[in-house]
Amino acid sequence: MKQSSLIFFVFLILVNMKIKGQGVLKEKSAELQSILDQTVDNKKIFGASFCIKYKGEVWSGLSGNLKNDDQYFIASTTKMFVTAIILQLVSERKLSLDDKINKYLDTVVMNGLHIYKGVDYSNELTIKNLLAHTSGLADYFQNIGTNGKSLEEEIVSGEDQFWTFEEAVQRTKAIKPLFAPNTKGKAHYSDANFQLLGKIIENITSKTFEENCEERIFKPLNLTKTYMYCEIGDTNPKTLYYKQNELYIPKAMTSFRADGGMVSTSTEMMTFLEAFFKGKLFPINYIEDLKQWNKIFSPLQSGVGIHLFALPKILGIPELIGHSGLSGALAYYDAKNDFFVTGTVNQIAYPSTSFTVVTKFIQTTLSEKKKKKIETVSAVGIGTTYSTIQNNNGNSKVGFTIDLYKEYKLIKPISFTTEIMYSQKGERSSNDLSNIRLHYLELPLMLKLNLMNNKFGLSSGFSTNFLLASNKETQTFQRLEYTIPFAINYRMADFLQLSFKYNIGLTDIAKNNYINQGFKNNYFIFSLLLVNP
Repeated sequence: MKQSSLIFFVFLILVNMKIKGQGVLKEKSAELQSILDQTVDNKKIFGASFCIKYKGEVWSGLSGNLKNDDQYFIASTTKMFVTAIILQLVSERKLSLDDKINKYLDTVVMNGLHIYKGVDYSNELTIKNLLAHTSGLADYFQNIGTNGKSLEEEIVSGEDQFWTFEEAVQRTKAIKPLFAPNTKGKAHYSDANFQLLGKIIENITSKTFEENCEERIFKPLNLTKTYMYCEIGDTNPKTLYYKQNELYIPKAMTSFRADGGMVSTSTEMMTFLEAFFKGKLFPINYIEDLKQWNKIFSPLQSGVGIHLFALPKILGIPELIGHSGLSGALAYYDAKNDFFVTGTVNQIAYPSTSFTVVTKFIQTTLSEKKKKKIETVSAVGIGTTYSTIQNNNGNSKVGFTIDLYKEYKLIKPISFTTEIMYSQKGERSSNDLSNIRLHYLELPLMLKLNLMNNKFGLSSGFSTNFLLASNKETQTFQRLEYTIPFAINYRMADFLQLSFKYNIGLTDIAKNNYINQGFKNNYFIFSLLLVNP
């Protein structure tokens, strides 16, 4: 009896531990949904669909015009399916990543494929070069063609069109490569690489790319809503958006093929993503060989068939590996925290919005703190100060600025901002007699008006400035000065802001050996802010 009671007691403990371990997403479901609802503003983003899996627990959320697990174009996230099939062929010993691609492609395709500075590198290209975007080949879709436009520009302007594999290759050949293959530290994202990989898969297996996806991935994982988009009359996928307009481009979407022509849902992408990184599609030890990173476009780096999303560690966001697409679709995995995320914002003009959503998901999921009543934004900045304070030769001076920034969003569109700034006013002259170097700690408090969907911010307030040190013979320490700051913030990207601030001095700086400047203690500060939303 005692043994039975003990077993029952242990069972209760284990069940309780399981509930606690798997209850994080349920507990924070309202916060996660709020993130999606705030993302859908019906100006830039009209619909969002995401799925999270954290330590075995799953959460799915929809907002805007994406409903009931709607199917959508996953764009270049398709490339992860290509990577999976290539790695399956490696495990079956049907190819090696170091194989030259001329082993699997026709002479017509290979002739003149990669000629860089008069040297033909076509027959030096390998499977790994294509997967890792280290081939140097131009991107037939985004690079400018012989007509002075990119294919992307034509498509988003509404000029829907077909192209074949052969036409994609021909367009690639017509655009100069960017570097020789295997150039150290060089990578260039190119859809041509995956058009070629799709054809290689077909040539090795004697089956279409669609058939390979169906037999090797869709059926084994029971993906019933995931498929290659092949019929222009197919209206199942949600129509893409470009800025405020729906972009109906069925001809283009049937042409992308292995570089970006797949349709799926957030929940089915989650099934695929977990299978990819948990060894259900190919030997799990292959994953480490894919982590050979090269910069492509910040903050993304290209590995071998996968991407790395890595923000500066100061922002506290873990590294994510996976892939994303121009449509705002993505699928990423954080191995350290056993965190998976898939989804889309279905917007070609602002695909990086998906990454902003993901960072907020991570912060919310991993944080042990309760939901904040006031939404905040943190940032760290670096910049320069131009001061109207003149040295003994009558010259104005430029100094260095470091900024820790915090914004509290009160009532739309009003925010309250606080900062701790180190500001150096003064020139770095070798002649001490003509050099005034002033080191300040500034504490500005301002109200901010956010305009144009938070693209611009106008703010003003009051700043208390502590003069910490001076290089004059007669030192002036621990002085207090006061200024009225006026600032303009411009959001360059989701994680970057440019700040321009003009400070009007209220305090006479004449003191001891300083020249009396009257009330001319005015200065400008330019800063680049790295934002953690």
